[in-house]
Amino acid sequence: MRRLASTLTAVAAVTLSLAAQSPARIVGYFPSWGIYARNYHVPNIPAAQLTHVNYAFANLQNGQIALGDPYADIDRYYPGDCWNPGCRRGSFERLRVLKQQHPHLKTLISVGGWTWSSGFSDAVLTASSRATFAQSIVDFVDLHEFDGADIDWEYPVGGGLSTNVTRPQDRQNYTLFLHELRARFNTRSQTTGKTYLLTIAAPANPAIIAHFDVPAIWPVLDWINLMTYDLRGPWGDPFTGFNAPLYADPLEPVAEPVRSQWNVAAAVHNYLQLGVPADRLHVGMAFYGRGFGNVPVNSQNGLYQTYAGPSTPGTWENGVYDYTDLATNYENQAGWLKSWHETARVPWLWHAGQRKFVGYDDPRSIAEKAFFLQQRQLGGAMFWELSGDRQGALLGTLDHWLRQRPRLAATTDRVSLQTPVRVDLSLRGGSARAGRTYLVFAGLSGTWPGLPLPGGPLPLNLDFLVQASSTMANGPLFPGTLGHADAQGSAAAAIDFRATPLPAALLGFTVHAAAWWLTPTGGEPSNPVEIRFVP
Repeated sequence: MRRLASTLTAVAAVTLSLAAQSPARIVGYFPSWGIYARNYHVPNIPAAQLTHVNYAFANLQNGQIALGDPYADIDRYYPGDCWNPGCRRGSFERLRVLKQQHPHLKTLISVGGWTWSSGFSDAVLTASSRATFAQSIVDFVDLHEFDGADIDWEYPVGGGLSTNVTRPQDRQNYTLFLHELRARFNTRSQTTGKTYLLTIAAPANPAIIAHFDVPAIWPVLDWINLMTYDLRGPWGDPFTGFNAPLYADPLEPVAEPVRSQWNVAAAVHNYLQLGVPADRLHVGMAFYGRGFGNVPVNSQNGLYQTYAGPSTPGTWENGVYDYTDLATNYENQAGWLKSWHETARVPWLWHAGQRKFVGYDDPRSIAEKAFFLQQRQLGGAMFWELSGDRQGALLGTLDHWLRQRPRLAATTDRVSLQTPVRVDLSLRGGSARAGRTYLVFAGLSGTWPGLPLPGGPLPLNLDFLVQASSTMANGPLFPGTLGHADAQGSAAAAIDFRATPLPAALLGFTVHAAAWWLTPTGGEPSNPVEIRFVP
């Protein structure tokens, strides 16, 4: 450790500057019903930590967009509102004021959702109905001063509520509708001079992904919000499990394709394979947990066990727990045991006496999902929803890693032992880090909480490879891993696995790499990237 510290001290040579924002987007859903029992209102939104707010939801009635809750949307009085004819009120007006206070913030109206998706199939059935529906959205967006629309059809063809109207031709009609809506936004732009955003919420389940013509729709979308949550829950799944696992657990006792495909990494991979550019994908994150009840007192602290219904009472409904509620009233409380799953990379809570299991996300798992999307150079993160994180622990983690810290990305996350390759690394720190000295470390163990160093923990654990990479920087194995960023705060480095023999014993191991941007008093860590050895 002294050797590593002396290396850092020797090369620290530039002044500390404020962290530049990365281009990653952070999209938070605001539920219109939050103003009631939850007592969560638009002025409570931490706008400085967001790039976009999706207002959930507008309804769909008679083939056109409609207010979901007129009182919450446009009528509720807030200080500063007036009652004169033509005065704007409600959450929509508060969003307009919020954008005045935070000019970087954009807002989108989300249409549909789980409850209000029944009208989509009829609305997109014909060319005439698609034109009517699309024009109603364009007019709604302008009338209420949104910056675009987020279409949340759950789901074309099938997979949503059993009462939904669906048709086999929904797949094609949805594609035609999105093209129509984009065209009408473009036409309106010629009049207003405004650029309109068009996004969708999309499923993680491969069977439902097949209901979307992904190659045909992504070109007209600004991005796709992946609903990579609610992947396990107390609604008939055979065993307790995780709400939003990052990776598959090969030991999970469920059938394929659930075991290998119902996780964040697989969903992202599936959309990338369908041609979606990485920067148009957002990883969906859950600011809540799913609870299972009447779990037998057995091994594995309640994980992968049978159950009977959702746990009670939940925060607002059975089996659903806001993260703030879990952090305040469950974690570290008597009888509750918190565990971490090293493969799925998410935590869970277990109470043997109450026979309750809760799978959820915490700051550690949210950070690791942020690392995941940075490594793959995805567009950003979306989360459901703002009122579940009242103390800002999860959103603060996203903001810290996606918008404040520098970013490290790799050309691949797999290296074959049979045909090793050079893995190129790109460092992006923004103009605020122009000219600063950086050092790239590599290690074999762990990504959290990491190596404690001045300025914050480097998200690696100390091992022989970390020490070796610091002393062998710019050598054949680690070209470009020590240097100065350019005028844009960017740099290129690599780990060239061709430079050394790769023994068969490395199979299944993972190399972690992270960058350290140096300052006179310490430094700033980037996210880690993971490179796994495969046959």
